[in-house]
Formats: sequence, C-alpha cells, structure tokens
Amino acid sequence: MHLCHRLRDAAQPHWDAAIHHRFVDELIEGRIDDAVFARYLVQDYCFCDSFVRLMGAAVCAADDADARLVHARQLAVVAGDEHRYFLDAFAALGVEEREWRSPALAGPTREFIDLMDEACASQDYAVILVVLVVAEWLYLEWASRATASLPPRPEHHDWIRIHADAEFVRWVDFLRGELERVGAGREFESLSTPFIRASRIEERFFDMAYDRVRD
Repeated sequence: MHLCHRLRDAAQPHWDAAIHHRFVDELIEGRIDDAVFARYLVQDYCFCDSFVRLMGAAVCAADDADARLVHARQLAVVAGDEHRYFLDAFAALGVEEREWRSPALAGPTREFIDLMDEACASQDYAVILVVLVVAEWLYLEWASRATASLPPRPEHHDWIRIHADAEFVRWVDFLRGELERVGAGREFESLSTPFIRASRIEERFFDMAYDRVRD
C-alpha cells in the first residue's frame, strides 16, 4: 500500500468523519446556514497567514528545483484568487471587516495554526508535506463528493470548485507524490503522528462551525 494511503488509514475515523461531515453535506446541497458558513470562513481565513508561511517553507525546504517551482506557483494562487474568494464571500454573507480581520480564534483554529507553525519551524520537508497533504487532499476528497449540480449561490459553489477543479487535483497529486518520494525512508510514526493530528483538527474544525467561537 502506498504511504499516503497508509497515513490516511491511520487517521481514521477522523478522516472519513471530516469527508462526510454534516457541514460538507449542507454545503454541497446549498442549504448551509449563513451564520454557520460565515463562522467557518472567518476562522478559515485566520489560517491564511500561517498557510502562506507553510507554503513558503515548502519552497525553502524542497530538495528539488522543479518541486520548488510547483510550490511557488501554488503559493501565488492562494495569495491571489483564493484570497479574493474570501473577500467576496464575506461581502455576500454580510461579514463586516472588523469581524474577519481580528476575530477570536476557535480552539481548532489555534491548534491548526500551531501545527503549521511547528512544521515551518522544523524545516523538515517531509513534515511540511504531511500538513499540506492533509489540508489539501482532505478538501479534494470532500469537494469531489459534489458530483451532481453545484449549489446556486456563488459563495457555496465557488468554495467547492476551488477544491475540486483540474488544477487543484494536479496540485494534490503533486503533494502526494512528493510525500511518497521523500517519506519512503522515514519512520512511519514520524509522519503518521502529525498526519493524524491534522486530520483530527480538520474534523473538529467542521464541528466548530456550529458552535459560537469562544476565547
């Protein structure tokens, strides 16, 4: 079995719980409550700075020039079109600037920021890839569930498309291939520990969308 699939199996039941979460079902069906989706997006936006730094760390830590270019190109996507999506969605959902610029961080948000910051500080390319693979592959899997017509509202269908279009599929395939390559000789537990941790946080992050953010 390939390394990435072994890691995904090790992260059960959290991985499947996230893929088939109530949040995902309601988003795909276009019936998610505006307050729930706004809370989720505001907290997700809080990841952006740490995620950009994580992708920058991948550029620095990658051991292959071609791989560095792929990471750099995707970093431009996150800093461009994806960032624009957040601003447009906040406007559509009536989220005021003060609400998304400096919100109180929910527990899972803090935990994922901590995990990304730890991966950055490690400068360990394999560990950086683990966190990127969970963040991106898990989203590809849930977004790929939207096989019928997408929900009509742009803030819903655009979020799904961002994580399921052909370019994103190629990006996830690249990340998984890199992790297979550089992780092949690594002790499994050194990679499975952060993989499981990230998957657990992703599940809890969807749970959080239905709760009020607490300090």
